[in-house]
Amino acid sequence: MDTLLKNQFYKLKDYQIMLIGWALILTVVCLNCTVHSLLIAKERVDIASSIVWSLQKFGVWLVMTPALCNAFNNARFTSQFNKYSVVGLYAIGFALAVNTVLDITLEKISWQESLFYQWHHHVIAYITIILVWQLKHTIFERNTEQHSELENTTAQPENEQLIEHEHDTLTIDDKHITLMDILFVKAAGNYIEVVTHSKTHLLRSTMKELETLLPTEQFFRCHRSYFVNLIHAKTVINERSGHGQIQLTTAQQVPVSKGKRKHAHALVSH
Repeated sequence: MDTLLKNQFYKLKDYQIMLIGWALILTVVCLNCTVHSLLIAKERVDIASSIVWSLQKFGVWLVMTPALCNAFNNARFTSQFNKYSVVGLYAIGFALAVNTVLDITLEKISWQESLFYQWHHHVIAYITIILVWQLKHTIFERNTEQHSELENTTAQPENEQLIEHEHDTLTIDDKHITLMDILFVKAAGNYIEVVTHSKTHLLRSTMKELETLLPTEQFFRCHRSYFVNLIHAKTVINERSGHGQIQLTTAQQVPVSKGKRKHAHALVSH
């Protein structure tokens, strides 16, 4: 039963998990208002008012959650910190604007007072969203990927050749990098950027030279300037331009050229 529940949880999309979380938070806030009315204020319990107040304070995040998850998955930034900072600037600014207007309209308080009492609530809400999103991608989905790889190894003998490269290394300029650690490789002029879980290695080599060093059953040249490690590939996202993106289990994305998109779908879905 526990395994079944975990599998069902893993299948939920990011925004679905966030919406479930916000529903629970709003429920707790409503219960808190009810307890306050009964035990402290000694007033009649007004559930409708509690729900309206909860939605007034946090409902904007409930509405923004799908857009935030989409931004986290598709926005292209040089680092996770930059992505979270820029997306957060817009999200918190929008939430503050909406709540300030509601406070001025419904509570009849000044905008300065509203901002002073509300800004930290929205910062905490945004940080909570980041933590939940990051937790799902770094722990739950990684466990799912490892479980899936284990099943495929047991059920499909033809994958043995791929697994044999788990302990192989890429050696360039006396630098030894374990193939399994590589997420993707990007061309950078006369150099290449080898991106791993822990760091990015800048090595002097070309994509043509690299093609002879990487096992073709594990690494796919999805773009003129990119190799992707298929072991870490999660799904292929189509773009209207005809290009695509390979989303990794780390939530990073690697470009796919028009001519390679169909092949990418076949490799990643396999």
